[in-house]
Amino acid sequence: MMTSRSIYFFIVVAVFLVAMAAIGGYYFLRARRAKKYPYGRWEDLLRRLASVDSDSIATIALDLVDESGERKSPEDPSDLDPSDIPNLVGGLKGLEVLEQNCAVLIDLAFYVQQWYPEALAVAEDLRSNAREIEWHLGRLRAAEKNGTLESAFAEYGQRAIATYYLMTRRVLALYDQCRLPQLAELQRVI
Repeated sequence: MMTSRSIYFFIVVAVFLVAMAAIGGYYFLRARRAKKYPYGRWEDLLRRLASVDSDSIATIALDLVDESGERKSPEDPSDLDPSDIPNLVGGLKGLEVLEQNCAVLIDLAFYVQQWYPEALAVAEDLRSNAREIEWHLGRLRAAEKNGTLESAFAEYGQRAIATYYLMTRRVLALYDQCRLPQLAELQRVI
């Protein structure tokens, strides 16, 4: 004959076993999904991209570099007043948004790598570009602490923006080269 203590013991053990099975099932499904989508699903990647004013980004970047990414010569007249750059991009906060988007751009390149292994080279270049942007932002944060952010923004901010712009062009070119159907949707959000 079972005592009430024995019944409670079996109930606790049963609850424990059910909880362990549920936790194990959850992590099993999570690992399986992560293996299938190591860089996230397409919709998740696009959701992670923060909205930026791509026209302002292009205006700032193309004032420093040409479409191929080559720096314009000093003889080329600058159409942009350096003091306008912080307002166009949203200041240091706007650059931090670009820095966050860099991680998504890298993941977008790795997403393509599932079908096109040669996309790895593009992803590695993007990772290098992201480190460059991080370096420029570090200089700007230091300038902010020193009270010289306005003068430093024209140099470091514009370079970071130009690098980000070229990164977006590189990702779009990768999707175009691979003829992926997501290209049109990506062009709308970048």
